[in-house]
Amino acid sequence: MPFVKAGSGEYLLVGKGGTLENKGTAVQAWLKPGSIYIRVPSTKVEAAFEFTQETTDGIPLRFKGIFVYRVTDPTTAARHFDFWQIQEGVAQVTALLTHILLGELRDAVSHLSMAECIEGRKTTLTGVAARSLEAAVAGGGSGEAWGIVIEAAQVAQVFIVDPRLREQLEAQTRNEIRLRAEQSNILTQQETQLAQMASQTRVDERQLAKDQEDLRRAEALDMARVARDRRKAAEDLATAQHAMTLEGERFGAEMAADEARMAAEGPVRLVKIEQERAALGQEIELRTLQTRVRALEVERDLLLARAQQDLRLQLLPVEQAPRIVESASHVLQGANLSVYGDDARLLGQLEPIFDLLAHHVRAATGVPVGANAGAADAAGNAPTGG
Repeated sequence: MPFVKAGSGEYLLVGKGGTLENKGTAVQAWLKPGSIYIRVPSTKVEAAFEFTQETTDGIPLRFKGIFVYRVTDPTTAARHFDFWQIQEGVAQVTALLTHILLGELRDAVSHLSMAECIEGRKTTLTGVAARSLEAAVAGGGSGEAWGIVIEAAQVAQVFIVDPRLREQLEAQTRNEIRLRAEQSNILTQQETQLAQMASQTRVDERQLAKDQEDLRRAEALDMARVARDRRKAAEDLATAQHAMTLEGERFGAEMAADEARMAAEGPVRLVKIEQERAALGQEIELRTLQTRVRALEVERDLLLARAQQDLRLQLLPVEQAPRIVESASHVLQGANLSVYGDDARLLGQLEPIFDLLAHHVRAATGVPVGANAGAADAAGNAPTGG
């Protein structure tokens, strides 16, 4: 009885009577008589592909890529491929998947331009490769899966076959790349500016919203303050009106009380007023009489003063006469006049003056005219020179 085993990267399949049984990986088993065994790889298998194809604009391009697959159902895979020799079975799967992949890629490239192929290497072409491989392992039109899963498929590189064209296109591509880079920088700057403007706009909008909210709050506060002031003014007005009503009622009550008091006290007040009027009339008469008495007293005092003054004037010559006579007698007392020649005539001219003086003295003193004649003669007979 033979003994078989499978490594860690292999499935061990044992077949008998037209059926295969998967024993698993990294296992060993004794084969019964009439049984066979197959080892199928359980690890991932990587395969590379390369082909050249012209594009729609007549430029030949060389493409390189890889795909990775893994056997997930070794029993199904063993029914589709001959894994009696494990490497031959892997080669069969790889060759078949490569033929399918290249056919789909050649058809896709023939409908694309060079630029589209270069730009769509990771998108369009890689997508074609992955879809074609997945459709193949899924059974295609037959509907029977292969027991294989495509882990990855990628068109890695695209080359221009003509060297001169490659250099020209590379230079053009570099220029386009530089142009796209500059455009990207410009777009980045524009986007940055737009982002800054949008940020500033948002800041301004937030500030505007905040200002509007502050304004709304201020307006609400002002309206509340105005409403409060109006309520207070209305309350003050109502209080003032109530106070005025009370004051009016009090004033009306006082007026009514005054009218009642005046109505009650009217006759008494009239009597008092009449009495006061009579008393004032009597007082006026009394004061009039007192004024007349004072006027009479003043007039009497004036008449008395005037009489005394007249008497004084009458007595003044009598009182002053002796002094006048004495003074006149002293004028020529002891005088020894001798008048001669022209001076005698001068003295004769003074004689009327002495006579007038003697007359007035006698009239003032009441002495008869002849009483002092001797004196006068004596004065007049004074020796004169002849």
